Parts: sequence; structure tokens; C-alpha cells
Amino acid sequence: MTATLGYALFDQLENDASTSFSDSYQSHLSLAERADEAGFTHWFKSEHHHVPLDIAPSINVFLSAVIQRTTHIRVASLVHLLPFYDPMRLYEELCMLDHLSNGRLEIGFGKGISPAEQMLWGVPNEEAAAQTEEILDYVLSAMRCVAERGLGGLFSYDGKYYSATERPLEIGPYQEPHPPLWRPGTLSTAAQLGVSTILPGPITLIAKQADAYRQETSGGGAGGHTPLLSTLRRVVVAPTDEEAIAIGERAWGRFDKNLTKLMHKYDLWPPSLVPSFLGDVEKAYATESLIVGSPSRVRDYFDRFHEESGIEHVTISPAWGDISGHEAMRTMELFVEHVASG
Repeated sequence: MTATLGYALFDQLENDASTSFSDSYQSHLSLAERADEAGFTHWFKSEHHHVPLDIAPSINVFLSAVIQRTTHIRVASLVHLLPFYDPMRLYEELCMLDHLSNGRLEIGFGKGISPAEQMLWGVPNEEAAAQTEEILDYVLSAMRCVAERGLGGLFSYDGKYYSATERPLEIGPYQEPHPPLWRPGTLSTAAQLGVSTILPGPITLIAKQADAYRQETSGGGAGGHTPLLSTLRRVVVAPTDEEAIAIGERAWGRFDKNLTKLMHKYDLWPPSLVPSFLGDVEKAYATESLIVGSPSRVRDYFDRFHEESGIEHVTISPAWGDISGHEAMRTMELFVEHVASG
């Protein structure tokens, strides 16, 4: 039954505290290649700075590397932290990535969940949301300008934070008027914009959120792209339930330390949004954020997901915390063989 689900792979490239960065990059690229070979629909990467949650903070550089190592899978940010960018430079780089991938790029956008990262980048917390909206509007306006006027058209923009006056646009996106968009974290905003999103929570809540999204959205998707509803599950698959549980519970503690390091350092406590639940693995199980077990146990979960969730897509993360490259690839191989293949 799970063969009818679509699957994506999510990566953060965490520092596992034992592998060199160069070796980590290669193992994560190998995961992307395996997802491509297995027919996964998307490969996603988050963006973080000054924190061991992300050893590849220049997201566009790593997206470019994944594009060169894959053929079919769509390559996407989840998300670009828009207030951290000059909008014209971001526009040009996104256009390049779209062409490098022959139209496989998708763009996730947001302000980020970490006030500490915003602080270190000089982004006032109270302005982060407004800057995010303006930069998105700037980039999409530039893309629409090229679609309407062609290359060489003059682009002007007058915003609160950013402006442009008759700047010639000599590159545009491969996908017109712009690549598909993702907005996780705010269901209502994603629905109103008609863009793809990640639905959090256990199966029982997924179905309710999917219904709410469908009721609120109107017309076609943004840019003519049909939006996709997915969810995120960190997954460990091992030959036995006991081994998978041991790996998952060990790695969950490291994931929490990587995520909350800056929050502790700058006394930004308690945080408002922490996907690690401050290391509480029981909450991870209860919310189905963490799925661990033997192939049969994990397959049974995703069979139930398909029957009850009301959506047709799941994003998994096999590499997080201190999970080794070997452990992550074993999860991937077992998942592909026993779950994704039906």
C-alpha cells in the first residue's frame, strides 16, 4: 500500500561530533543520490548559521552540489532564511540553480525559528516577518518581470527595506513565472498563497490540517504549480526494533543539543518552537516526529499513515543528531526496500 505514497528526503547536515566535514558532505550527497535512484520526489535542505545543526550553512552551494549529483529528484530549500539575503543576489542565485537543475528547483521561504541566529545576523526579531514578506515579493516580482518583458528588462522596486531602480535583469528562472514555493510553519499563510507546506503532528492531526488547508486555499497554486502537502518524520530503520530504538534515542539527545546550543548560550529561554522537544524523546514518539523500528514495524506505520492521514506524501530524515553515515545509509536502504517499494 505504501507504494502509492510519494517520498522526499530532508537533510540538515548536522555535526555528528565524530566525522570530518568533508566526509560528512560526501555521505550526505550519497544519501541524495540514493533518494534520486529510489524515485523520491524531493530532496530538501534547511538553513542554519553559527550552530552545529548545520555544517553546510551556505544553502545555495550545497543545493548546487546536489543538483550535480542527481538527475530526476526535485531539489528544494526548506527553507531559505530570507532576511539573511540581499534580494537581488538571492534572485540571481536562485535563477542559476533553476537552470543548473533544468527546472528541478523549488524554493522554501521563511524567517527562521532561531532568534539567536537572527540576532547574530543583525536581523531585528520584530522585523523578521516583514522582511521575509518583502524579500519574497521582491524576488518573485523580478522573476515575473523577466517572464513578461524578457531578458534585459528594467526592474524597479520600492519597499520599506529594499529598493531597486531600473536594474537590468539579464538572467531569469528556468521555470516561468517562478519555481514552485514552500511555506512550512504557518498553515493558513501557505493555504492563502497556494503553496506547498509541511504538516506537523501525528496522523490524527494531519488529516484535520489537510482538510483545513483545502478549505482555505482557493484557485490554482502559486505560479501555476499544484501545491503539495507533506509531513516530516525522522526515521531509524535497523534489523531489530531494539537496535533502531537505541540509535534513535541516542541521536535524539544530540539533535537537541545541536538545535538549542545558541539558545542556551544567549539565554533565549524557554524557546517558543523547538522540534526536539528539549530532548524529550517520549514527546517525539507521541507526536510521531520520530519513527524507529525494524523494517516490518516501520512499514506498518506508513501503511497506517497512508490509510488515515488524508495526504499522499511523506518526507523522511534518516540523518540527524549523531547518526553515522553508515547508520543513515542503512536506514535509507531498508526503507527503500521494505517501505517505499510496498
